[in-house]
Amino acid sequence: MVELCGHLLIAMPGLLDPNFYQAVVLIIRHDTDGAMGIILNRPLDVTIQDAWNKIGGGACQNKSKLHVGGPCAGPLLVLHDGRQFADRPIVDGLHYSIDADRIKQIVDKNIQPARFFVGNAGWCPNQLETEIDSGSWLTCAATEALAFGNIGQDRLWVMLTRVVTMRAVTPQLSSRFVPADPQMN
Repeated sequence: MVELCGHLLIAMPGLLDPNFYQAVVLIIRHDTDGAMGIILNRPLDVTIQDAWNKIGGGACQNKSKLHVGGPCAGPLLVLHDGRQFADRPIVDGLHYSIDADRIKQIVDKNIQPARFFVGNAGWCPNQLETEIDSGSWLTCAATEALAFGNIGQDRLWVMLTRVVTMRAVTPQLSSRFVPADPQMN
């Protein structure tokens, strides 16, 4: 089994499931029991501050958007770069928390960068591997810059699809296959 924790899944254009159409998913757990991830590019029209006030969590300065992490129900999850608040690391610079006390500390201290997610994406054992093998997903290593970067979330899927596709195609464009005379092409 190839370890996919800390990788991004980029939905292929033919993946028409509305839950994952043009989705970019960060895999935060992957083992023999299956996989779990969060969709990075599904912001809601609700801010963290609004949601925090509605649940009576106290003062909150975070005005960023709450995100739909996926179609599976689950606890509030925060993706952040603060090792001291982590329930579990994902890759260097990316950690997540679902522990209520840790999330409260992240909100109280206005730790940035941080993204808040409701729900997650889940796969049973071997399901994700089968979907990748069938061509539903492209993969690439996740980075802090991709998870928190300034790329518009509506443009993240387009950018990653192009980058990952070019990485796959470029080695095939070796100059040894290009004739010296372009007219012989």
